[in-house]
Amino acid sequence: MTLPDGQEPEAKPEPGAEQAADAAASTPEAAATTPEAAGEAPKAEKPAAAAKAERPARPAKEPEPKTAPRVAPPAGSVNEAVAAASGVTLGAAYLVPDWKGESVAVEVSRDDVPAVLTACRDDERLDMKLLRCLSGVDWQEEGLEVVYHLYSLSKKRGVTVKTRVSYDDANVPSVAGVYPAAEWHEREARDMFGINFTGHPDLRPLLLPEDMTDHFPLRKDNPLQEIEEWQGENLREGAGEEEE
Repeated sequence: MTLPDGQEPEAKPEPGAEQAADAAASTPEAAATTPEAAGEAPKAEKPAAAAKAERPARPAKEPEPKTAPRVAPPAGSVNEAVAAASGVTLGAAYLVPDWKGESVAVEVSRDDVPAVLTACRDDERLDMKLLRCLSGVDWQEEGLEVVYHLYSLSKKRGVTVKTRVSYDDANVPSVAGVYPAAEWHEREARDMFGINFTGHPDLRPLLLPEDMTDHFPLRKDNPLQEIEEWQGENLREGAGEEEE
């Protein structure tokens, strides 16, 4: 067909171009390329993995009290029987929570520990044949403490015996000869707190490598303590998010 002078022929779309344009217009990206264009509020971006792993600043914590409020046991409590059976002058005596209600704790000097525990085991007024637990406590500037939890199956009552030593002289007589169960517990306390139980038959490391004799994981001066607390807090927070 011949066109008048000066006019260009109308450009015809290539085959399939119209169908491609219709398909592109029907996609969500063509309808709204941004949340603002679609009338939606912008979504908050998720923190990057690197930012999430960054160690947060630890909030200041109130110092923990060194001792809980102490309530003296009533007359006729087990501490009187302990003193009479052992012939030892006891230190402080006070009520403490126990697995079956309340129990009595008594403080003794480290040198009196074997005599007190032997009397608790053998005297018929006490008959405490069971050493339920032996544990260590780090009181920092106030020293290290060893705690013995005793129980009588016949009398249905217990007593907690405590003794303290300094960091510089962390030696306590072993009671493995009084309660065989103490052999394992004393090895564990030596590993975790660096308490030396003199007279123990075999005080080799139990939970740590045998050549690791100068690292005590549960002492509060352990350089990894803050990192372990931070990891524990993150694990608790992560568990809470999964539950939600």
